[in-house]
Amino acid sequence: MLAFDLTALYPEAIRFQWMTDVRTWYIATYGDRFFYSPPAWFPLYTLLEAFYHLPLTLWAIPALLRNDPCIPLALLVFGLETLLTTITCLAEMLSWAELTAEQKGLQGLGGMYGGYAIFGAWMVWDCYWRVNGILVRKGKEGKKE
Repeated sequence: MLAFDLTALYPEAIRFQWMTDVRTWYIATYGDRFFYSPPAWFPLYTLLEAFYHLPLTLWAIPALLRNDPCIPLALLVFGLETLLTTITCLAEMLSWAELTAEQKGLQGLGGMYGGYAIFGAWMVWDCYWRVNGILVRKGKEGKKE
């Protein structure tokens, strides 16, 4: 995130040349329009990454390590948002006529965006069942009282 996705938000003075070089190589290799000619809605996704994904990730990593009870609900929302924004990007990318089959496939953007969508879907599935288990246990405890 910090070294690639969010670099467009950085002032030129703090953007290292290697970040620009990686981005240039990525665009030349994969043809990912999101990084040189994004649709009107894509900057919102970049802001979500900066102001939601990044802070939540910085909180979630230590929260996972300390088994914070808020993790399942927080990651359920995070996973759902990740899944929905990623499949939107995947659908948009698949409509780009200039990309080759290889660029759209598993070895290209399809694999990158598809893998991230699978990660989001897994997180939603896992966290849904964790939250469900907590609620079922609480419901049973409430009936005993």
